[in-house]
Amino acid sequence: MTRKSKDPAPTSMPLQEQMDQLSTLVEKLEDPSLPLEDALALYEQGVKMANEAQTALEAAEQRIAVISNDDQVQPLEE
Repeated sequence: MTRKSKDPAPTSMPLQEQMDQLSTLVEKLEDPSLPLEDALALYEQGVKMANEAQTALEAAEQRIAVISNDDQVQPLEE
């Protein structure tokens, strides 16, 4: 039996890969010949992936805030 976690684990898919897969899903959803049931399944998958990506971005923001020691996200200097 597999166990699913709502929190992204350290072994989660890298953010760039998530974004690439979301882009692929959007391309598929734009196909007018896609059956409705398939479109709904892809949409559901896309929403889940977008939420996971948002969670990963928020976690990165929190890490940056902790590193800056003042709980304010500082822009990266080049």
